[in-house]
Amino acid sequence: MKTKLLYKIRKTTGYSKEIKRIFHINYIEKPTLYLETSLFGFYFDETPRNVDKFETVNTLFNQIEQKKFLPVTSPITYYELSKSPEPYKTSFLELLNNLKVNILKTKPEEVEILAAKYIKMKIIPEDFLNDARHIAYASIEKVDVMVTLNLEHIANEWAMRKINGINLQEGYLPLTVRTPMEVIIL
Repeated sequence: MKTKLLYKIRKTTGYSKEIKRIFHINYIEKPTLYLETSLFGFYFDETPRNVDKFETVNTLFNQIEQKKFLPVTSPITYYELSKSPEPYKTSFLELLNNLKVNILKTKPEEVEILAAKYIKMKIIPEDFLNDARHIAYASIEKVDVMVTLNLEHIANEWAMRKINGINLQEGYLPLTVRTPMEVIIL
C-alpha cells in the first residue's frame, strides 16, 4: 500500500526524492524539530501567567531527552541565547547542550538571501531580521517542524502563508511551524 501511494505521488508530482524523504521521515524516522529561541525562556519561566507555556515546553524538552524527536537549531539561536544576561545565559547554554541540540551548518549566504526576501516582501519587519533568519534556516534545511512561541512573526498563519509562497517561488518546500502544544506527544 505504501509503495503504491509513493509511486502515485512520484508519478503525479515529479518530486520523487523529496516525497520519498518526507514519506520516510513521517513513517520511519523521528521528526526533526527546529527549536527557535523563544522556547528556551519559557523552560525556566514559572510565573503564573506563563504556567501553560512552561509546562508544555518542559514536556517537549523531556520528550526530546527521551529521543522522541531530533532537535536542531541555528547559530542564530546559539547567538541569541549567549547574549542573555547571567544566570540565564549559562542555564540556556547548558540546556542546549543537555538536549543534544545539533547546530545547523547551513551556508550563511543562502540564509541571508532567503531572509532578505521575507523582509523585502514585508512579511517580517526589518527590525526582526533574526526571526527571518530562523525561518530561512528551517526552510533551507527542510526540517519537519519549526517549533516556536513567537506568535507575532513566526507562528502566525498569515505570515506563514506568505513565507511559504516565497519558499515555493525560491525552490524550497513549504515550512511547517507549530507551537509546542501542537507538537508534544500526549
